[in-house]
Amino acid sequence: MLLRQAARARIPLARPLRPPNTGTRSVPQPRLFTQNTQLLLLAQRTGFRPQLPYLAQPVSRTNGGFLGPNPQLARLISTENRRYVSEQLYLAAKWIAISLVFVILGGMAYLGILIEVEERRAPTPSELSFWVRWSLRSARAQRREGEDGQGSVDWAAVGSMLRRCLAKMDDRAKDGKGVTEVEEGGIVIEGVGKAGLDISGKSWPWQASYYEVLMGCAAAAEHLDGTVLDKTRSVVFPREVVIGPSNPDPRPLPAYMPAAPKEEDCVAPFDPPETYYMRILTTRGFTTRQKLDAALSYANWLEFKGLQDSAEEMYRWGVDIAKSGLPTTTAPDSLIDAKTSVLKVESSSTKATRNLLRATTALAIHHARTGNISSALPILLSVLRARRAAPTSSYPPIQPVSTPAREEAKTDIAAATNMLTSLFRPPQFPPPPPSGDLPLNCESDKPTCEDSELMLYIGEILFATSPSSSEGLGWTRQAVTVAEANLRSPVTSANAGALSDRAKCKACIRTGIGNWEIMLHRLAAQQTSITAREGGRASAVEWRGWFGRDGGQKGKTLDDVQAGVYQEELKQVEKMKERVLGESVEQLMAKARPGVGGGGTGIWIGG
Repeated sequence: MLLRQAARARIPLARPLRPPNTGTRSVPQPRLFTQNTQLLLLAQRTGFRPQLPYLAQPVSRTNGGFLGPNPQLARLISTENRRYVSEQLYLAAKWIAISLVFVILGGMAYLGILIEVEERRAPTPSELSFWVRWSLRSARAQRREGEDGQGSVDWAAVGSMLRRCLAKMDDRAKDGKGVTEVEEGGIVIEGVGKAGLDISGKSWPWQASYYEVLMGCAAAAEHLDGTVLDKTRSVVFPREVVIGPSNPDPRPLPAYMPAAPKEEDCVAPFDPPETYYMRILTTRGFTTRQKLDAALSYANWLEFKGLQDSAEEMYRWGVDIAKSGLPTTTAPDSLIDAKTSVLKVESSSTKATRNLLRATTALAIHHARTGNISSALPILLSVLRARRAAPTSSYPPIQPVSTPAREEAKTDIAAATNMLTSLFRPPQFPPPPPSGDLPLNCESDKPTCEDSELMLYIGEILFATSPSSSEGLGWTRQAVTVAEANLRSPVTSANAGALSDRAKCKACIRTGIGNWEIMLHRLAAQQTSITAREGGRASAVEWRGWFGRDGGQKGKTLDDVQAGVYQEELKQVEKMKERVLGESVEQLMAKARPGVGGGGTGIWIGG
């Protein structure tokens, strides 16, 4: 009873129940903190739900909508995401463009530096087009990298670049403006092709570059002789690896090289060397020295191929080229014998030119190689007499100067200014070297390296004709002495041209020491065999000196004395050989030492 009354007493105190206010709030509204904007989602919503990303509800699934079969992507495609993606794409494109600009500009700057360095090392004519100069520089770099570096020359690449230069320089509509035919319609040489052109109207830089291109093509043709070009792959292979009927047993190729070519796919990779040599010899505008260089190179190539008769004809053609460069006041017949090519002493001492001496020396060396010693020795002796009798001048030969000499800087600021201005001054093409058509004029009366070379040849010939005679040994000994004296002499401004002779002097010393040692061994062996066969030759020198006084070597025969002389001379030669080899090793190590003009690849010596 009391409980009911208590409950009734509390009911009026509670909040009376009432239905919801349907008039003022008929549709539920989302809370404000759950959404930022009504455009947060691209998809239309079917009801009010919290707009937090992890609670967002996509639109109803439709198979044909713009979202495709996966409408769940709607929650990822929002206004903010789309703006973020577009900004990132813009930034990526901008930095990629900036990076490309820097890479392109940096590459162009690096290429320009390389071109400038190459131009200052070996300038190219400014009248040539950019691509001809580029190909010429690339060919030079290829040859220098193989000849002076550790690798080998890619003669196929060098030949293709030089042949491209030659084609554009021969084109009179491009880089060959001003070049004409020697005769109307040109000259065609049977078995060789078209003869040379008339380039006398071009400048010296253009002529020198044209000559360099032709000689480079000839050198490439010589090195590519005995190779074939695979037309299907444009790769050069040795002829021994070709698969075909003409080569039934092909040589296997290394694993790193491509597969061997087939004979039906192969052609000659280059024109024969005589094509380019004959073009030089028949071109009008080259100097006598340039033509003589080409003639001697072609004769050397013929000699290498075993065509001795053709080589002799080419050597004689070289002598005729040297004769054609003589002054008009000098008759060639009064200077050299037309049949034997021996220089006449009475006139050759004052009128013989460098080209003539060089051509006759080459012809004499060819005679000696082919065994015609009776023709080689008189020519060599006449050349040596002409060189020894040449007039001496204390003044060095005057060289043409292309640019006026700059004054020497007296202060550091002036030196720095000269260095900076030289960077912006284009390099000048070197002036033409002497043509070799002037009479020989020695700078001093001392024997030169050319004299040492001639004496070496004369010593070899004399020892070959008479092994028992010591005359050849004497010439060889004198040649080594002359070469060593020239190598030890200091180089000054007066004899700055001797720098080019240093390599020749070193070669003469090495060759002369080798010949000297061989001659001594053979003479000692001959003396030993004679002593053993005859029992020794007694003489008054055993016990009696001059005029009957004691001064001889008692207890020794003449053979014993001569053998002792040979042994002492052999010891001297051994010491000299050890010194020369030691100097060569030191030079190789200095060249290979990093930062000292070498490739930076050290040399290890040990056991």
